[in-house]
Amino acid sequence: MPLSSESTIVPLWHHLQQLYPHLTPVTAYLPLLEALESFYQDYHPELLIVETDPQGIITYVNEAFAQAAGYQAGELLGQNINILRSDANEPGYFRDLWNTIERGHAWRGKIKNRTKDYELYQIDLLVLPIQGPDRNIYRYLGLAYDVTHKLETEKALEQLRTDLEDSLRYARRIQRAIFPTKVNALQKYFPESFLLANGRDIVSGDFCWVARSPMGNRTFLAVADCTGHGIPGGLLTMIGYNLLNQIVLYRGISVPHQILAELHKGLREYFVQEEMEEGGRFVKDGMEIVLCSFDYGLTEVQFAGANRPFWLIRRGELIEYKTDKQPIGGENLMEDVEFRIFTVELEPEDRIYLFTDGITDQFGGPQDKRFGTPRLREALLEIWQEPSMTRQRALFNNRWKREWMGDRPPTDDATLVGIRILE
Repeated sequence: MPLSSESTIVPLWHHLQQLYPHLTPVTAYLPLLEALESFYQDYHPELLIVETDPQGIITYVNEAFAQAAGYQAGELLGQNINILRSDANEPGYFRDLWNTIERGHAWRGKIKNRTKDYELYQIDLLVLPIQGPDRNIYRYLGLAYDVTHKLETEKALEQLRTDLEDSLRYARRIQRAIFPTKVNALQKYFPESFLLANGRDIVSGDFCWVARSPMGNRTFLAVADCTGHGIPGGLLTMIGYNLLNQIVLYRGISVPHQILAELHKGLREYFVQEEMEEGGRFVKDGMEIVLCSFDYGLTEVQFAGANRPFWLIRRGELIEYKTDKQPIGGENLMEDVEFRIFTVELEPEDRIYLFTDGITDQFGGPQDKRFGTPRLREALLEIWQEPSMTRQRALFNNRWKREWMGDRPPTDDATLVGIRILE
């Protein structure tokens, strides 16, 4: 079957016929020619050409190929093609190449070679098995294009990615140094407690805040979920954490609903002060949070919340206190907002659970569904009687992360805090 005169590879085919006069474009060569045409359309006219015998000895090379490798063409003739081979390719890369072409199939891929001066360069290579008159493979023809400039771009992007990850890990160290991500920091004020924190990215958009009032008579605990995750969420956690310290520790405000109202105002001041206005619309970032204030003996708790509930298990019954359905910041950033305050008398052996929606939103299970609020209720009611909160954390983590989440990626930042009220 002759090639159409409109084919983009007719000129190249004429060139190859000079190398291989016995070849005629018959039906058996059509798959080879289709691969050749695609390659030619990508890179014409700057083709690098090399030919080897079945043992890999170079029998032909054009000047463009030799120049890319840093050689004269005559220096490469008679050499094994492995003279250009580098160790920068993935393990098994060349095995796949040879297994493919030895079966008579065309192979295409990007290969990182070494020049005569041992400099790394990269080519996009198409290898075509060429049959002799006896129908056995007697040559391998390589058509290539130098894509070293793309390799340099890839190196720059890889370095950028490395630098970014290093910066994020350092940011995570700062977060961990400030936030009570270790259970010991939480247990300083709540002897029987646990903290489960599972970030979606290196830097988390969730945070847990624990503090003792300046007078020493109240202990504060907050669990917050900031807008977004990763870098944006992480930056907002630092703002929220700093504002809570200012409001409670330096300004002496100790009533939960007033703290949240001031947190809302403080967030607005941050955004307005930094002129984070775009197109006449202020940034609508914010956070969901539940904030508790315990008396010194842990016999009473006052709390307020913005889109986050307060859960109490007492004698096997889970009691949910739904807080205000409005976030800190967000759509109402430019308005003053008010929050309700709740007061609960605590009893020995009460269990308190605070969490972000990353717990319930995690996808998993055999049907890849959200964990959901009903499963969270069920899981906590199964473990609440366990007196060791460390043991509770392990039991919940096994069900939520190992059994439900499995090898799926985290859907969102997720935080769960559990407290047992002692006698």
